[in-house]
Amino acid sequence: MIINKLKINGFGKLENKEIELNDKINIIKGDNESGKSTLLKFISSSLYGISRNKNGKDISDYDKYIPWNADEFSGKITYHVDNGDKYEIYNDFRKKSPQIYKNKEDVSDKFKITKSKGSEFFIEQTGITEDMFFSTCLSEQGKVELDKNSQNTVMQKLSNIISTGNENISYKKTIEKINKKQLQEIGTDRSSGRPINIVNSKIEELENKIKQIEIYKDKKYEIEEEKNNLAVDINESKIELEILRKIKIIKEKNLINNEKLNILDNEIDGYSEMQENKKKEINNLKVEKQSKRKSNKIIYAILILLIILITIMSFIMNKPLILIINALIISVLCILFLKDKKTKIVNKRYKENLTKINENIERLEEIKKLKMIEIDKLEKEIQENETLENEKIKKEFLHKISKEKIEDILSTKYEKIVDKINEKEAQISEYSVSEKKIEVSNEDVNKNLENLVCLEEELDKLYEEKEELINKNNIYNLVKQNLEEAYKEMQSNITPEFIIEIQNIISKSTNNKYNKCIVDEDGIKIEVENGSYMNVNRLSQGTIDLIYLALRISAARSMSDELIPIILDESFAYYDKNRMKNIIKYLNEKCNNQIIIFTCTSRECEAIEEEKIEYNLVNL
Repeated sequence: MIINKLKINGFGKLENKEIELNDKINIIKGDNESGKSTLLKFISSSLYGISRNKNGKDISDYDKYIPWNADEFSGKITYHVDNGDKYEIYNDFRKKSPQIYKNKEDVSDKFKITKSKGSEFFIEQTGITEDMFFSTCLSEQGKVELDKNSQNTVMQKLSNIISTGNENISYKKTIEKINKKQLQEIGTDRSSGRPINIVNSKIEELENKIKQIEIYKDKKYEIEEEKNNLAVDINESKIELEILRKIKIIKEKNLINNEKLNILDNEIDGYSEMQENKKKEINNLKVEKQSKRKSNKIIYAILILLIILITIMSFIMNKPLILIINALIISVLCILFLKDKKTKIVNKRYKENLTKINENIERLEEIKKLKMIEIDKLEKEIQENETLENEKIKKEFLHKISKEKIEDILSTKYEKIVDKINEKEAQISEYSVSEKKIEVSNEDVNKNLENLVCLEEELDKLYEEKEELINKNNIYNLVKQNLEEAYKEMQSNITPEFIIEIQNIISKSTNNKYNKCIVDEDGIKIEVENGSYMNVNRLSQGTIDLIYLALRISAARSMSDELIPIILDESFAYYDKNRMKNIIKYLNEKCNNQIIIFTCTSRECEAIEEEKIEYNLVNL
């Protein structure tokens, strides 16, 4: 890349100024306060934009370089890149992004634009950020020496910028930041309060809770089994109760018929009793008749015997009294005879009564037979009805409970049915209480199991979170591994060429006094006469500036595919004339980059002219 022309309309104290540059060495000479630093800032601002933020300064660059007198805060830089394409960059610094022309064609929209700095066209063209530009290609006045962080940045980002374009983080700091970020975002087994520790702690806590709640799973099965068994018992008891109630109704219906049977039985018993009474009446009549007959015969026999005796005595004694007595006896006999006749009449009546009684007995017997027939018919009807109803019950409930239980219930006598119904009702009531208790227990179990589901879901999320953290940790480790491998590759591939370049510059500039150096994260070390390596900061200021300038030049040539101009602002202030001639000679012969040197003296021009080197002089 070669900067061809600078046109400044208004930038700080500079206005209406045009500067043309050649391809090799350019000297921009001016006294103090002539605008050299302003011109330097114009170049960097044209390429990277100007910041409106203070960034720790008292005043922002934007406010610092607002034109003193000119109305326009603008300018244009013209350059061509190594492939020959010519670019014209016009910046109105009051606006965010510049107008970019490539070979006279507007390509402003072809480049990325950021909110803070606007277009990043130069970063995309060269791969060098503004910080790296100031650490390598551009050496500001009094800032040739790089601080330790800048040294590491230059050293370590040689490989990083090639692959990522981000040169702001050194390898060591990158690893430190990754480790810090890894610790913050993940943590380790030994850390505390970090995401992985928090997740592990939560997982352990949840797993303990889940173990305590998991017993409710078994309890749930037990409750379900108990509930199912209870439901079966309740259902069976309800069926049995229903059957008992149906039997009760059937038997209560049969009670009426049984009462009829009892009435018929009582009637038969009454008729039988009446028959017995009639028979007794007949027997009484017979006994009475026989008794009367017997007594009459005895009286007759006695009277006849008396008549015979009296008659005999009257003949013997020939006494009329006896005849009288005899006549009385005969009279009595006559009376008795008449009475006997009356008795016959009574006997006739007796026979008639006896006949009637017998007829009554026969009639009662017929009634009894009719009643017996009615009883048999009623008993048969009761039996048939009961059998029919029992069969209906069996048919209705056989698919619900066992046949044996149905038959056992059907065999229950009526007087025990009520007790059994009461017993079943009490049992069902107890079952209902148990059911409610089970339901309460089940609700408690369900709540715990619902909580278990939530805890398990939460645990799954924690496992996922832990897995993500582990994967993230693996990514961090992989990044660190890749960085380490890249850094080692950079050390083995890029660094040797880089070190050789530095050594060549130092060697030629110091007339081979210092030929070897080491550049690492601890800084730059130079091999001294006795063979040991000494930290560069222990050398003279001129040597220090020389070594760091060599580091900048070497880095600038290694950091980009483009040959970026090397801009030096009073970089040779501490050089003796000989070393200054040597470094300028080296830059002219060995360095293909465009060289722009800002100075306030004539030393650089004199050295260049003594070495008969062509150069372009610009006086401010």
